[in-house]
Formats: sequence, C-alpha cells, structure tokens
Amino acid sequence: MSDMSQKLEDRAADARRRAAETKNQRTKMKIFGSAVRQASGPRRQQQITVVSICKEARVSSTAFYYHFENGVPQLLGELLDRSVQHIKRRIADDVRRENPDPNYRVAIAVYRLVEELFRYPNMFEIESVPRKWVQALAMPLADAVVAGRPTDPEDAWAIENHPAMVIAEYHANAIVGLLRNDYTPSFEFFAKLVTSQIIPVLGMADSEFADRWQNLIHSMPRI
Repeated sequence: MSDMSQKLEDRAADARRRAAETKNQRTKMKIFGSAVRQASGPRRQQQITVVSICKEARVSSTAFYYHFENGVPQLLGELLDRSVQHIKRRIADDVRRENPDPNYRVAIAVYRLVEELFRYPNMFEIESVPRKWVQALAMPLADAVVAGRPTDPEDAWAIENHPAMVIAEYHANAIVGLLRNDYTPSFEFFAKLVTSQIIPVLGMADSEFADRWQNLIHSMPRI
C-alpha cells in the first residue's frame, strides 16, 4: 500500500471514529436530558426507570447501559452532583454578598439546598435512595454548620463522623424523606420548616443565638 493510500485510509478511520464519538455523545445527552425532564417535571407517582427514560429519549436499553452501566442511580447521581455544585455556588454568592455571621450562613445553606431540590421534585422517585446522595446533599450544609469540618478526601472517616456532618446528614435525610412523600406545600414554607428545625439545635450551645433564631427564618434571602 502506498503512503498516499495509507493516509487516506487513516483519515477515513479517523472520520468514522469521530462520527461514532459524536453519535455516542448525542445519545448520552438525550438520555441525560430525559432524566432531567422526568426529575423536574410535575410530581409523578411512579418511579423513574430505565424503561421510562429510554422511551422518552427514544434510545435502546443497550445504549443506556453503555453510558450508565449502573443504571438509573448512576444517571441521577450525575444530576445530583451537578445540583450540589450549583448549591455551593449559590451559597458562595450569598456569602460574598451578605457577609453573614456563621449562624445566618446556616439559614442560607438550608434555603439554597431546598431551593435546588424543588427544581427536581422527582429526583428521588427511585426504589432506594443511596446514602451517598444524602451525604452529598449534606456537605454544603455541614460546611455552613462549622468552618472547621475536615475536608481531606483521604480522611473519609473524619468527614463522615464529624458532628457537623452528622447533623447535616440527619436533616438532609429528612428533606429527602419529606420530598419523597410529596410533603411540598410550598417552597417558602418548606425552607422555613427545615430551618426552624435545625437552627434551634445549633443554638442550644449559644443562648444569644437561641434567642434570635425566629428572626433569622423570617429574613432569609430571596430567590
């Protein structure tokens, strides 16, 4: 085979590879888009499944598992990860703007967490919510509860068992449970309900703060 023929064959192979990669990326985006729509649509009384996602995205289950071999939990887990990053950015923006004291920062964190989850009311419509999801949602809240929480990813035990993380995970789990049971009369009511539960607990060791937590839940930042 001549050098020219080899170059032409190599170019053709590269073109086929790029076309396949583009098709795979489009398929993955269709699957992810379907998951976002089902998670963010009106409240549904049925689980988000591979079948429901593939039907809406018009892809095969084989294509689905090619991209998400661990099924719906992996797919929605990616959506959750994006949501957590969005929560952290919103909290950081509020902190820069408001320059809040540590106690008010907790109220902001709860507010932004609930706000984000209200965007995806069906995200937890799966057979079992993985604990790592709850822990991921608890992270921004734990960061607000105490600035000194361990953040070394290698020290998983210290992170998981730090008092701030224990408190945050408890409330994140409660939030998920309430959403799964469709206890969502309104965003404002839900945010204030959660804040009213966590603030007094944190205020037990601070009598001055405990006396003014009522003012905090009525002065949370607007969306």
